[in-house]
Amino acid sequence: MNTISVTRRAAVLAFAMALSACSSTPPEDRPSTQVAPGTQSRPVLSGDEAQNFVQARYFSSKNKDEAPWTPSSIRIPAQPDFVVGAAGGEGVTHTSIQAAVDAAMIKHSNARQYIAIQPGEYAGTVYVPAGSGSVTLYGTTDNASDVKITMPLDSEIDVNTWRRAVNPSGKYMPGKPAWYMFDNCQSKRSATVGIMCSAVVWSQNNGLQMQNLTIANTLGDSVDASNHQAVALRTDGDKVQLNNVHLLGRQNTFFVTNSDVQNRLLTDRQPRTLVTNSYIEGDVDVVAGRGAVVFDNTDFRLVNSRTPEGSVFAPATLPNIYYGFLAINSRFSAAGDNTAQLGRAWDVEASENGYSAGQTSNGQVVIRDSVINEGFNNAKPWGDAAGSKRPFTGNTGTKGEKGEIQRDLNDANANRMWEFNNRGVGSSVVTE
Repeated sequence: MNTISVTRRAAVLAFAMALSACSSTPPEDRPSTQVAPGTQSRPVLSGDEAQNFVQARYFSSKNKDEAPWTPSSIRIPAQPDFVVGAAGGEGVTHTSIQAAVDAAMIKHSNARQYIAIQPGEYAGTVYVPAGSGSVTLYGTTDNASDVKITMPLDSEIDVNTWRRAVNPSGKYMPGKPAWYMFDNCQSKRSATVGIMCSAVVWSQNNGLQMQNLTIANTLGDSVDASNHQAVALRTDGDKVQLNNVHLLGRQNTFFVTNSDVQNRLLTDRQPRTLVTNSYIEGDVDVVAGRGAVVFDNTDFRLVNSRTPEGSVFAPATLPNIYYGFLAINSRFSAAGDNTAQLGRAWDVEASENGYSAGQTSNGQVVIRDSVINEGFNNAKPWGDAAGSKRPFTGNTGTKGEKGEIQRDLNDANANRMWEFNNRGVGSSVVTE
C-alpha cells in the first residue's frame, strides 16, 4: 500500500473540504480581514487604538466635573401624558403631533412628558423647542412603519414657498412654544432656506426620546442629483435617544447640530445622541453635522436612483473635539457595485482649498464590528471633503522598534476616519 499517496489524497481532500466550507460561509459571517494600520486610503485601527472608541468615550462631558452620560433604555409609561390620533379615538387628546408637543411644552414641567402616537400617517413638520423638560415621542406599536411623519422639503426652495408649505394653517403662531423656530426660518434673507430649515422634524429639546416611528422627507427623486438637502430629522439637543426609528430621505437624512436658539452653529457645545435598533436611508451625506453620535445595531442603506455615487457619513467635528460619529454592530448596504463611499469630512467653515489644519472642522468617525456590503468602494471608501474639497488623507503612522504602530489619531493634517474589525465584501483593504 502506498501510504504517501493516501496521505496526499487525504490532505487534498481536507483542503478541498475546508475551501468548500469557507466559500459557503457568507462574507458577513467570516472573520474580519482588516489589519492595522491599513492604507492611506483605508486606515485601520489596532486593537489597542480601538479601545479608545467606545460609547463611554463619545458620551463624556466637556465639563471635567460632570460625569459621562450613561443612557438606559427608553421607558414607556402605562399612561402617557398626551395621545395623538384620529378624532374620537380612544384616549386621543390631540389630532396633530405638533399640537401635543405644544401642550407638553406649555406645561413648563421639569418632568418628562410622554406623547403616544397612534398608527397613521401624519403629514407636515414637527418642531420640538428647547424647554425646561424633556419630551418622549413614541408609536404605540412595535412596528416603526405604523407611525409615519412625512413631508417633502427642499433646502433649495425660496422662503415664501417654504413658508406656505410649512405653515399653511397657522399651526406656528406668536406665543406658541415653537414659534421662534419657525420665525427664524421665515425671516431668512437668503435666496433659499438652506439645510438649517429643511427638516421634517426639528428638535432643540435636551433629552428628546423617539421610539417606534418613521420620519420621511419624501422629496426623493423629484429633484436632480445636484445640491438638494432634504432632512428627515434634525436634532440640536443633548442626550437625545432614538430607538427603533426609521429615517428616510436622500441628501442629509439625519442632521445633527450643536446650534443655539438663534439657529447658529456653535463652537463650545458637543451634543450627544444614541441611536439603537434603527434604519437610516439616503444617498448623499446621509448622516451629517457635528456632535457625538453613537449608532448601535443600525442599518444604513444608500440608494442610487438620484445619484450613482453616495456617502453615508459627513461629520463636521470641531478640531478640538476628539469624538464625532461611532457606528458599532451595524450594517452598511449600497446599491450598485463598488462605487459608494462610507463618508467624507464636511469642512463646514471652508471654501475650496480653504482648509486650515487645527482651525477648520475635521470630521471624526469610526466604523467598527460592522458589516459592509459589495456596493462600497474598497479602493477608496472615504471621499474628499465637502466644502474645501481637500483630498482624503489617511494616517498610517510609523512602526516602533517592537512593531507597534505609532500615530496621532487626531493629527489635524490627516482625516480622522477609521475602521476596525469590519466584515463583508465591502470591508476589504486594497493594498496600495
